[in-house]
Amino acid sequence: MNNFVQTIKELCKKHEKVCMFVDMDGTIVEYTVFESEEDFLKNAEIFEYARPLTSVIEKLEELEKIPNLTMYILTLAKNTAIVGRKKVWLRKNAPFFDQDKIIILDKETGGYTHQNKIFVKTAQISKVMKETGCDFAIFLDDNQRLLREAKRQLSDKIETLHISSTID
Repeated sequence: MNNFVQTIKELCKKHEKVCMFVDMDGTIVEYTVFESEEDFLKNAEIFEYARPLTSVIEKLEELEKIPNLTMYILTLAKNTAIVGRKKVWLRKNAPFFDQDKIIILDKETGGYTHQNKIFVKTAQISKVMKETGCDFAIFLDDNQRLLREAKRQLSDKIETLHISSTID
């Protein structure tokens, strides 16, 4: 069995109600690097047609069956057009994620700013934990700064995992 899957299963055995937060770009979907911000914004369709990282998605689909684990998508988008494209991508490539468990923080509508970008995911994780009664969180992302900040703030209430932990 995969070490990543086994790690999550063991964490779920130790806790009553677990929430898992999964990033999209660079985590379950191939991250495309553009030469400029302008090029990035002109290519919003990339978020609908980007290559899924199927080995990660398959592991998450297996984990979705754990009874005391609730999985969330937690990702950022620079504008509302990208939000829509990401939702289409998820319906097509990872339909096991409940639509009401998709959290896309939109910069255009004030979901985050350049200044608070490093803190907003942790704040969202805390908010969901409080609202749902989760006693433990798992955070899977490709950004080490975000993972470190979540661990710093939530300490023993969270396990932070870099996307590389899913690779055998």
